[in-house]
Amino acid sequence: MPTDATFLLAALLIIAAASGFAFKIYSDRDRDLPPRISADYIRGLNLVLSRRTDEALELFVQMAKVDDDTLETHFALGHLFRRRGEVERAIRVHQNLLARPNLNETQRHQALFSLAEDYLGAGLFDRAEQLFSELRESPTLAEAALEKLVHIYERESEWQKAIDVHRKLEMSRGSKSSQVAHYYCELAESARASGDRRLAREHLKNTIRSESGALRGTLIRAALSQEEKDYGQAIALYEQVIDADRHFITEVLSPLMQCYRDSGSSAEFESYLQGLIAKDATLQRDLAFAAVIGDITDSAALASCVERFVFDNAVLASLVNADELKTLAPEQRRRAIERIAQGLRQIATSSARYRCSSCGYSTQRFIWHCPSCKLWETVRPIQSFPLETVLS
Repeated sequence: MPTDATFLLAALLIIAAASGFAFKIYSDRDRDLPPRISADYIRGLNLVLSRRTDEALELFVQMAKVDDDTLETHFALGHLFRRRGEVERAIRVHQNLLARPNLNETQRHQALFSLAEDYLGAGLFDRAEQLFSELRESPTLAEAALEKLVHIYERESEWQKAIDVHRKLEMSRGSKSSQVAHYYCELAESARASGDRRLAREHLKNTIRSESGALRGTLIRAALSQEEKDYGQAIALYEQVIDADRHFITEVLSPLMQCYRDSGSSAEFESYLQGLIAKDATLQRDLAFAAVIGDITDSAALASCVERFVFDNAVLASLVNADELKTLAPEQRRRAIERIAQGLRQIATSSARYRCSSCGYSTQRFIWHCPSCKLWETVRPIQSFPLETVLS
C-alpha cells in the first residue's frame, strides 16, 4: 500500500509538473511553438507511480528551481524529508533555499528555522543553537525559536542559558514560567555536589516564591542542613516535605530518621511517627512501603506498620498464611515479617519504582524532569508492591 508520504510526494510532483507545464505553455506561445512537458517531470511521476520514492525525491531535488511558485513546495519537501528521518536531504533542501539571494525577511527566517530543525533532528545541537539564536528577534518566529533553544539547553544541561531564554520568553508572553525554579534547583544540586554549599543556597533563593520547584528546593535545603549537622533545621525541612506531599515519604523517611538519631532523639522520631498515624491512619500503608524500600528494621512504629500491611493486604495475607503468622511468638513473628519485607523489597526494586502522573513514563530512578512528556515535577514514587509478578 502507498504510504501517506508517497501520496504527499505525488501531490508535490504533480504541482511542480503543473507549474512547469504552465510555464512552458506561456513561454512557448510567445515563440508560436506547441506546449511541451519536461521529460524530467514525466520521469519523476513514473518513479512515484512505480513506488520508487527515493529515486523520485532525489530527481525532484535536482530539477526543482526555487522561485516564488515553488517556494512552499520546497518547504513541504524539506519537512517530508525530516519526518522520514532523512535529515541530510532536508538540510540540502533548506540550504538550497537560503542560497537564493532574493528571499524576503519572512522567507529567510522560515528557511533558517527549518534548517535549524533539521540540525536539531540530526543531533547537531551547536549548529541548531546558532541558527535559533539568530531568530531570537524575528518578528514572526522569535517565540518558537526561544522554545527550541530551551529544549536544547535542557538536553545539554545548560541551566543558566535556559534561565536567560525563559526570562526573555516571560517578557514576550507577559507571564512567569514555572520551569525556571527547577533550573535553579539543578544549579543548586550541581553546586552542592561540588561542595559549594554557599552557592547552592544562593541558587535556592530563586525557588522560594515559586509554586513549582518549591518542594524540590526544600529537599535540597534539608540535605544541605543535614550535611552541615544542623539536624534541627534538617528535621523541620524533611517533615515539611512529608506534610506537603505524602508521596515523598519514601524519599524522605531514611534521612529523616538518620537526622533524629544523629541528634540523639530516636525516641522523638517514634513519637513523630505515632503522631502522623494518629492524624491519618491511612499513612500506615505509605510508612510501611517506605520502611520496606528503605530496609528500616529498627523502628517499633514502622515495624508495626509493616506487620499491619502484611495482615491487611488480602493477596499478601493469603500468600504468606497470615492466620498462622498471628499465632507465632512475638520474636518469631518479627523475624517472619522481616523475611517477608525482604521479599517485598526485592519485588519492588526489580520493577519500576517511579511513574509520571502525566504520561505514565516509568523508571527505577527518581527524576524531576520526565524525558517522555518533558514536564517537570510530575514523576512520583509508586507506593505499592507489584504482587502480580509473584502470581504470574
